[in-house]
Amino acid sequence: MEGKKHNLANPMLLAICAIILVTIGYYFLQPPQKTLQLTFLDVGQGDAALAVTPRGQDILIDGGPNDSVVAKLDKNISFYSHKIDAIILTHPHADHVAGLVAVAKKYQIGKVYMSGVTHTAPEYIAFLEEIKSHNIPVQLVKAGDKLDFGDGIRLDFLFPLTVMKDQTMDNLNNSSVVTRLSWGKSSALMMGDLESEGQDALLVSKPNLKSDILKFSHHGSKDSVNQKFLDAVSPKYAVISVGKDNMFGHPSKEALDILKGLIVYRTDYDGDVRFELTESGVVAKM
Repeated sequence: MEGKKHNLANPMLLAICAIILVTIGYYFLQPPQKTLQLTFLDVGQGDAALAVTPRGQDILIDGGPNDSVVAKLDKNISFYSHKIDAIILTHPHADHVAGLVAVAKKYQIGKVYMSGVTHTAPEYIAFLEEIKSHNIPVQLVKAGDKLDFGDGIRLDFLFPLTVMKDQTMDNLNNSSVVTRLSWGKSSALMMGDLESEGQDALLVSKPNLKSDILKFSHHGSKDSVNQKFLDAVSPKYAVISVGKDNMFGHPSKEALDILKGLIVYRTDYDGDVRFELTESGVVAKM
């Protein structure tokens, strides 16, 4: 008696299933990264930088001038991750804070770190209201505070020198939260928009400023140029976060002149600027 015949599954269905399995395997079974990834995101005339630790912790420093930062994060954060462990707002100017409103709407935020300086700009108010509505904890920071991400990776807060809760300033740039990210022999200094006057005050406090990577202050404006400060940092790489053909003429000739001899990247020319930090050194990955 002839046995019952069985039809083979649709070859196309089998192929689709194989692709799905391979994709799942790639994202969930691949070995963890062994580098600390630091990417300065091209968000136009503004600042946003993302650090991703080997453990998969995501640290966002500023959010740029609009919600374009979300698309950048989607490309740089694992697709199955819906959490940003830490947001650091350097200061509440719109070109640093506006994009964080959309970030807080989309992602689960672990904690927000900022100076607490007073500012009434609508973008800043909107951010404060958004994080309050999601019950996101906030920590006001000052020099001497630090975050430990394990494996020897740390983020040190170097400025402002005191907590600025409810304080007002004529020049918000000089309230910028300055941080130094380090792992072994690798380090990066993020300046926000701290101008030359603020840099002088930071120098007086005598922190460890020496860093491989310097995120240059205030998009390369002439008021951010400070040779004594640059000498103290002694970087190999400088990054200028700046919008193409911006109305301010950033980066200034003074900034570009002072950076001669360094490897300089600009987001208006280079797009996203990525570095990989290990315990033994820094590699630029464009």
